[in-house]
Amino acid sequence: MKILLITVRSDFGGGPRHVDQLVKELPSNYEVFLAYPQDGIPYAPSWDSLIPNENRIYIPYRKFSIRTLFSLYKFIKKNKIDIIHSHGNGAGIYSRLLKLLGTKAKVVHTFHGITTNYSSKLKFYLNKLTGIILRPFTDKFILVSNGELNLARQMHFVNIKKASVIYNGIDSPNKKAKSDNFKVITLSRFDFQKNMDLAYQIARSLKDENIEFIWVGNGDDWERLKKQSEAEHLNIRFTGFSDHPLDYLSNSTVYLSTSRFEGLPYALIEAASIGLPIVATNVVGNNEVVENNKNGFLFNTLEEANGFLKQLLHNKDMASQMSEESIKFFNQNFTTEKMVSSLCNLYQNTILY
Repeated sequence: MKILLITVRSDFGGGPRHVDQLVKELPSNYEVFLAYPQDGIPYAPSWDSLIPNENRIYIPYRKFSIRTLFSLYKFIKKNKIDIIHSHGNGAGIYSRLLKLLGTKAKVVHTFHGITTNYSSKLKFYLNKLTGIILRPFTDKFILVSNGELNLARQMHFVNIKKASVIYNGIDSPNKKAKSDNFKVITLSRFDFQKNMDLAYQIARSLKDENIEFIWVGNGDDWERLKKQSEAEHLNIRFTGFSDHPLDYLSNSTVYLSTSRFEGLPYALIEAASIGLPIVATNVVGNNEVVENNKNGFLFNTLEEANGFLKQLLHNKDMASQMSEESIKFFNQNFTTEKMVSSLCNLYQNTILY
């Protein structure tokens, strides 16, 4: 079976990471083709080495192009692609318009994070209109969480009979986090979605506690927040982007997420896999990796987040119990094997549909 994966991002993020897993983990009876931006870090160089020249096509980074659309159409026709699998909103525009152009390939689309929380009303309404218009040109919809499925139904983005929930998964690291000091770690892009300004407010509120905050990642807000932290002498360590985030996670005590919205965040899954208690915003995606009061806490306000972190700081027995629950919950729900098996079953059903 010939599968074309489309992503308009090859930089750091959950969507590109998911595509990278499929490139590496799909069984050998699937021939993988890939459409992606050429210059993204860290994934583009890896894909260049893994995907043969004749099996890949470069597309613009987060930008729609009519010329690219027709190039993709020719590429699909030439290679007799069976399934087009798009990842994220931008790629989903290409895949569904290809269906409209008359490609015989089946179209599978994974959303990777539906939200009503946009920086402007214009962006919200444009996104909603696009999702509704493109819905009929999709053979199968994949949602990465049940919360995302419910939101997709409310926004009329999916035909429920064609929709499936497949959780993101990762390989078990077979190790457990351990730290002598209380370290609160966040893996993040520094952008509107991840809301690192709230993480900054939390760190400032807990300035007098014996807590070190570790922020792994980069993005538009990184430089501004780093300068603010230095000016206010906060105990935040800005590491920048890392190819080995597990090294930081395994030397931490608690994971903190301040996201405004999520699909199903890989960072929280990684945190659970090595036994970190998780303190996270009570939003779609987060609330399917965190069982409140079991392997962590879900919060709605700054004050709640501060209180939960203080509880974990001063109650080592609670932190230890939540650590064990995180590992247990990961093994039950978020392994690579479960994710790939579910996806392959969906591909087979799509071809037969």
